[in-house]
Parts: sequence; structure tokens; C-alpha cells
Amino acid sequence: MRAWVVRAGTEGEREEPAFEQSIIAAGWPELGDITKAEGREDLRALLTKTYPDYNRRVIGNWAGQLLRFRHVMKVGDLVVLPRRNRQLAVGRIMGDYVFHPDAVPGLQHIRRVEWKHTALERQVVKQDLLYSMGSLMTVFELRRANASERVATLFDHGADPGPAEDESAADSPPSASAALLDKAVNAPVDQPLSLKLHELIEAWPTGRMSSVLTQIEADLHDQGLTASPLITVAGLQSTIKLLRTGAEPGPEQPQLTTDEVPDEEAEHEPLTYRVNHLATAASGITSIRIGETLKRAITVMAQKNISQLPVLDEHGRLCGAVTWESIGESLLHRAPTTLAEVTVRSPLSLDGQSKLLASIDQIHERGYAFVHDKHVITGIITTADVTAQFGTRVEPFVLLEELEQRLRRLLHQALENGHLTLEQIRSTLQSNRKKRVNSPDDLTLGEYPYVLAPKDNWDALKCNADQQTVRDSLTECAKFRNELMHFDPTSTQERDLAPVQGALKMLRALHPID
Repeated sequence: MRAWVVRAGTEGEREEPAFEQSIIAAGWPELGDITKAEGREDLRALLTKTYPDYNRRVIGNWAGQLLRFRHVMKVGDLVVLPRRNRQLAVGRIMGDYVFHPDAVPGLQHIRRVEWKHTALERQVVKQDLLYSMGSLMTVFELRRANASERVATLFDHGADPGPAEDESAADSPPSASAALLDKAVNAPVDQPLSLKLHELIEAWPTGRMSSVLTQIEADLHDQGLTASPLITVAGLQSTIKLLRTGAEPGPEQPQLTTDEVPDEEAEHEPLTYRVNHLATAASGITSIRIGETLKRAITVMAQKNISQLPVLDEHGRLCGAVTWESIGESLLHRAPTTLAEVTVRSPLSLDGQSKLLASIDQIHERGYAFVHDKHVITGIITTADVTAQFGTRVEPFVLLEELEQRLRRLLHQALENGHLTLEQIRSTLQSNRKKRVNSPDDLTLGEYPYVLAPKDNWDALKCNADQQTVRDSLTECAKFRNELMHFDPTSTQERDLAPVQGALKMLRALHPID
């Protein structure tokens, strides 16, 4: 049994019909019958045709919500409906999806429900569970902190018992991440919450960067939000906007452009460290204009204790650089008198989105590189920030990060499509881990070979690959990761990376059958 939230419209307009007719309704009034939609791609196609002006990421989010409403929610599951008077209704799903073409707009897509409670006060629900119900989405699952068991108790007895392991945490003040998400959800549509990426990351509990980023993306998605730009490509000093992608069609859901939110396909590009992941790439920089004096350039460099000074034209574009080295070289010939005599004409300049690993050799050769965003200089990186050994030190972690994220995506997709259950995943784990794993995000790399051992679990991924070969490859990767955590990563050789690189090639090539 699973627990769901189904909202009654942005203004609660479907609330009374839900109780009068014993139903839940999904909205999307312009969308026709989805009875024959067999999966996400069918729903995506129907939504794209009906709502051609909406961004593909928004369409993808809607497809996921309607997939849950049409296929994943089962008879016997429990459902919570938040009311506009801040009360809650709780019921049990009693029927499959039905389409009523002649119904009032918004009430065509329905499922029959037996309502047990229609006016529960919010005080009977612990704060942590209430925060889980705060998403902008119309249809979503309650998954964390034993939510299904707690909603079952809410259904039977009208009160939430709280999380099993630590009831005191349920009523404690919201965590920094929960408070931030609540602020983002309630921000005005035309004034989305903006903050620096490092501020966003700092609101989440510390841990491995890959795990933190994965958790942030999952939490944003659960709230019907996305980061712009994507946090996997933004620099730590980049400004991030938390935009709506999960609200129903209408004024509450902006028609985002691709510039604001890239298409979903961008998420499936190989993950990598980029130039703007270094803090100094976007920390700002002191500069000088063409035509200014050499004396001023030297004074500024001495005052600011900087070794490289970009020279900009009247439009603010980079056209050269002055360095202590260029000044020294000029002095070997004759005493320079003008700025032009000591200006390096073609300094290295990198786009902030460039792959950092691919740029290391150039940076090391030149000693520095200016960083630009749409021709505007945003910072500088030097060999003090990234050395010749940096690529050897970081590449293993980059590859492992991508490997784990791709594995999680495969399992998340299987869970969302109803091909796999959390209990099937837990059944493969050691007893002390079963209660700690509430989603694929909680799995360690070493647990994946065990999760994928049962035939039913493997078949749920719908992948055209040999099961044993994939499991053996993941076992090698887990061994490599354990060794990497205990030894100096600078000693990693190319041959050591081969198992991870091979596993990644397989995962990048795997595509679900349906």
C-alpha cells in the first residue's frame, strides 16, 4: 500500500465535487482521454500536442504526474487531499482511472475514492509529514519517514503517530533545506527564489558532493521545482533560480523558455566538472581599460597583489592582459613606457561551461586563464587553483559520481513506472540497512550488485544487457571506490579507471525497452 497526495486545483476548485462525488480529479481540463496511454512517452506526446507552448521539462513533469494517476496508483492505496481551509481529507482509492468527457472542466480525469475523513485539523499531523505535503505538484507520492504507514494510521485513527525512529524530530523546527524549499514553493510566480549555488548546497546536510547534489535535485523535484541553471553544470558562485515545473497548466505554471530551463535531455549528458565549478571562476576580477597608463596598471597590480590584469576594450570585452612576466620580458629589451608594450595580445580565455579536465593542460602551460560568460569576464583561475595533478585527483570522483547517478535514475524510473517496489530493493540488503534505505538515493555503490541479483529486480529495469556482466562490472567498480576512499587518489592509474569507464559506457548505452 502506498500513500499519495492529490490536490484539488490551485484555488481548491475541485474540493467540494471531490467529496460530493467521492472522487479525486487530476485537472488538465484541455487534455483528452488518457485511457490508452501505456506509458510516459504516450502521455508526453499527448501533453505536447495539447500544450505546445510549455517547456519540455514541464511537460515531462506533468507526464510523470499523470502516469502516477493513470497507472501507478492502485486500488487500496491511500490518498490525502489538502483543503483550502488548511484542513486535510484522507481516503482510500476504490477505482481505476476513468475519463468523463462531459464532466465540468477539471473533473474529467477521475478515480473513485472512499473518504474516511474530510476535515482533519493539521495539528493532528506531525510537522515533518506536513512539509512532505507542500509540493506544487497536483499528484505525488509520500515516501519518506514511513509516510505510508503513518497515513494508514491517520486513516484508521485520525492522528499521525510520527516517524518510528525519532518522534521528537517530527515536531522540531524545520531543517534549513525544508525552510528553503518552503520559501521557494511560496515565492511569487514572477519572483522565484534566487540564491548562490553554494548557499543552496549549504542548506543540505554535508556529505559526498555527488550525494548532496543528488539529494538536492530529488528534493527540488518532489516540490515541483527545478534549478536554473542546472546545479550539475553551475559554478559555486553562480546565481541559481528555483523555478516552478510541477504546477498545473495556467497562471501558476510559467511557460518557461529553454534558456531558463534546459530540456530534460540535458540531464542525461555525461556529468563532468566544469571551469565554473572553481570558486575563483566567478568571484569577479579587477581590470583595466585600453588607453590607460602603464603606471596605473603597475599601481593597481601592486595594490591588489595580483599577477594578471585583464585589459578590456570600450565594450568590456577581453583584448589582452598585463602580467608581471610580460612587464619583466619587456624590460629585457628596453624600458616600456606604454600599456600596449607590455600587453599580452592573446591571453587564454575559457567559457565557464568548458570541461575543466580538458582545460587543465592549457591552464598549466599558460599559468592562468580568464573565465568568461557571454563575453563578460567573470573571474580568473591560475595554477594555484588547479595544478597539473588536478585531473588525476578529480577524474575518479567525477566518473563515480556519474555512475551512481545513472544507477539511481534507472531504479527511480522502475519505481515510478510500477515495475519495482521499495520492498523488492530492501529485501536484497543486510538487515541493518533495510530501514535506512527509503529510496535509491540511499543505496551505496556496493549494494547495487545485490539489488540487481534477483531476476524480477533486473527485469524491472527493462534493459537490453546481460545481467551477470553488469553485476560483475558494478562489483569491480565498488571495489575500486573502496580503495579510492582509503588511498591517495593521485596514485590512481589509467588502468585503475578501466572498470568504471567500462561500466559507464554500458550505462550510457542502455535504453529502456518501453
